[in-house]
Amino acid sequence: MSLSRLALPMAGLAAMAAVAALSGDFQLRFLAEILLIGTAVLSLDLLIGFGGLISLGHAALFGSAAYAAAIAAQHLGASLPVMLGIGIAMGTAVAALMGLVILRAGSLFLLILALLFGQIVWEICFHWREVTGGADGLRGLPPLSLGPWALGDARSLFVLAGLLALGSLGVARSFVASPLGRALIGTREQPIRMQALGYTLFSVRFRALLVAGAMAGAAGSLYPFVNLYVGPQSVHWTLSATMIIMLVIGGVGSLWGAFLGTAVYLALQTYVGAWTDRWQLCVGLLFVLTVLVMPQGLASGFLRLTRKGRTP
Repeated sequence: MSLSRLALPMAGLAAMAAVAALSGDFQLRFLAEILLIGTAVLSLDLLIGFGGLISLGHAALFGSAAYAAAIAAQHLGASLPVMLGIGIAMGTAVAALMGLVILRAGSLFLLILALLFGQIVWEICFHWREVTGGADGLRGLPPLSLGPWALGDARSLFVLAGLLALGSLGVARSFVASPLGRALIGTREQPIRMQALGYTLFSVRFRALLVAGAMAGAAGSLYPFVNLYVGPQSVHWTLSATMIIMLVIGGVGSLWGAFLGTAVYLALQTYVGAWTDRWQLCVGLLFVLTVLVMPQGLASGFLRLTRKGRTP
């Protein structure tokens, strides 16, 4: 691997070490939440930014994996490899079911079908009280562990979330550069020509959705252990819409912009929300300004400013 490719992971690990050493428990858990939700937004970016597949059911992939991990932890214990395996399997399975339902449609119909599929998952989580806890959700989960080591403290959770985010970013970059990623972009830009070349649009998009589902499932599997709680809002369509807002703010198609948009949104929700109930107005204003001034997102704007600063 070249030094240029190693630079970003090494910088990320160095930043994680500095933050873990200097931050308190609340900040570390908050940052872990940003990284996990940001990973889910990153998986959505693969579909929207490179496939043109706008989904209002993406929270179903993330939240169903969170529920599966939380339920399994109550019966099997919260072993990290087991939780990750269950989350990835659940996210992939739900993505497969969703793909069979929605990917034969297009444009507005795909959006509506994804919304309806996500609401079916929400109905199951909300009304199957004996398993999911219903409206109360699941609380009091055991802390994560890896063999004899307990990983339930804030610093461990932050490091795990950071490693997952870096790994997912690497997987996303590899996916975009792979033949499947190139084909996915082709189905967005020239679907008729791709069919003429022998590609099946459903097959390309279905496999991309499986990759996104596995990535969102991995993030969802760790999410319940940050606050030791998971509720039906984690699969609701409003979270899917929020993920789209985060992605637009950060930058559709930028990959790392998914984390930037998530951080900005959650920071406004947490810190501005503690000051006023109208924090959503601030989010709306930022969203409108981003679309008007930096339509490619904050990540692209940041890179342009950086390049201008380097120009003599």
